[in-house]
Amino acid sequence: MFLLALAPILQAQTAPELSVDQVLDRAYQRLTSYRDFGRWQALVVSSQANVDRHWQPEKVRRVTKWMKFDGSLLDEEILEAVEIEKGRTRDITEKYRQQRMERMNRIREEREKAEASGRQSEAGLALGLEDLIPFSDKNRSRYDFRLKGESELNGEQVYLVEARAREKKDFLFEGLFFINRDSYELRRVEITPVKAPAFVREFLLEVDLDLWQERLVMRKIKMKIYGRFLFKSIRRLIEEDYLEYRPLD
Repeated sequence: MFLLALAPILQAQTAPELSVDQVLDRAYQRLTSYRDFGRWQALVVSSQANVDRHWQPEKVRRVTKWMKFDGSLLDEEILEAVEIEKGRTRDITEKYRQQRMERMNRIREEREKAEASGRQSEAGLALGLEDLIPFSDKNRSRYDFRLKGESELNGEQVYLVEARAREKKDFLFEGLFFINRDSYELRRVEITPVKAPAFVREFLLEVDLDLWQERLVMRKIKMKIYGRFLFKSIRRLIEEDYLEYRPLD
């Protein structure tokens, strides 16, 4: 009787741990199970801060907007834009709205010209999901993966998987991936480009992910950028909070 009672405990203690390949297989299977995006829009609050060498903000621009997508960015509806500097807040909504409208018009014109000539526009050269999350068999061969252990993220137990590129090539990213231990849903990505332009000294990207109507969506993006060109240094912190998602009619 004692041995029978002890058996479940012994089985739990000797249960084999998952390998990094098993975790990646299950995470990729979950990634490919999500619904396609289709047409959607998101309410976004973004902030861009120019910072000093101690990474303290000197000037901050904060924008609230609706972003509309249909495979790529279709349009933006600027609700509010403010600039904060030396403790003073200045409304720049109309000025920023006009700037973004002009930029969106240029992007549309470039796409139309590219479609007419049969080439891909620069506006369409966006990185896809598999560029940032290399869990597929094709992309996995470019990296060395390591299961660093388990941790906690926003109250969830997660696997920590580290990816390091085997070669320094353009459009490759490496870093940490936070994968829910029970559902194998990807919760956070912390990555940096393997090969950055010469003037970029530091570039870090952090993305928090969530589910919306069985679609994988972004909840928060953080970017830390440090560049140096000739005698000028640029340091920026960028954050975007995706507060609400809706289908786009």
